[in-house]
Amino acid sequence: MQSPISKILITGTTGFVGQALCRQLVKENYSIRILLRDISQAGLLPANLEAEYVVGDITDIDSMQSACANMDAVIHLAGVAHVSNDSSELSNKVNVEGMGNLIKMANEQKLKRFVFLSSSLAEAAENEKGDVTHYGKEKRAAEKLLQKIENTFDYIILRSVNVYGRGMKGNIAGMISLIYRGRLPRLPQLRSKISLLGVDDLARGLLLSLKAEDIVNKTYAITDGQAYSISDIEEAIYNALGKRLPRWRTPAVVLYLASAAAGLLSKVRGRSGSISSRTYRNLTTDNLFENEKICKDLAFEPGMTLYQALPGIVEEIKNR
Repeated sequence: MQSPISKILITGTTGFVGQALCRQLVKENYSIRILLRDISQAGLLPANLEAEYVVGDITDIDSMQSACANMDAVIHLAGVAHVSNDSSELSNKVNVEGMGNLIKMANEQKLKRFVFLSSSLAEAAENEKGDVTHYGKEKRAAEKLLQKIENTFDYIILRSVNVYGRGMKGNIAGMISLIYRGRLPRLPQLRSKISLLGVDDLARGLLLSLKAEDIVNKTYAITDGQAYSISDIEEAIYNALGKRLPRWRTPAVVLYLASAAAGLLSKVRGRSGSISSRTYRNLTTDNLFENEKICKDLAFEPGMTLYQALPGIVEEIKNR
């Protein structure tokens, strides 16, 4: 890399990961520019974050030109996440076309580094194996735009697995909420294992990607290094909630039929539901990723596990 990076543009700061990144940036000595779609969103970020706020949208190329002006690097977090297997005009416009706009202006403004937060689902899309979704395909399409050799900047892509922490959403947060309210029967014995990552560790990985000098133009899976059993997670949730673990387990066939029926009902209603036969498949299939490469190359050291974070997560969800 040529000269040290001092001025960074960040997109997607008001999301779950973006807010964690901004909390860590308070301790860093960067000149920070934050891209917001609405200036009122600045209230979601740390009050002691010294940053320049600019209003714009990654789907508007003129916004990207002014956002990238005089910057050294960009950390791109903004995107539209959709859990169903349906794509939409909005998600493609933001996740793929928006990425193209940002890359074009990063090149034009001669940025030195582009850090992109992708998803482990991009690997499935790339290999056409496993949990192949439209969201994963969009993330992979965005990665491919970044990997074109004519780009004038260095890049690092982080493919994150599902992220946990206070304020999290998704399947595990939903499981905690349902168990807390007594609306989820105990799952069948599930030996499948998954990779996860703490939100503060992900923020740390993004900063390491920004600072890396010799390791560039690489794609990394990023996890906390653990292999979590679904059944162990379920038991840990009951313990964190102070609830007794039921002895009776839902038979696997009942779980499958209920998931398939929920997915079918969502389709009939014309809505995108978060529970479907894909939910059953994800619960019963290993979804593991290695983090040795990023640990070796970027000296990434996870500092948290789900079990350590769970009491705080549970308390936050109970108070929602």
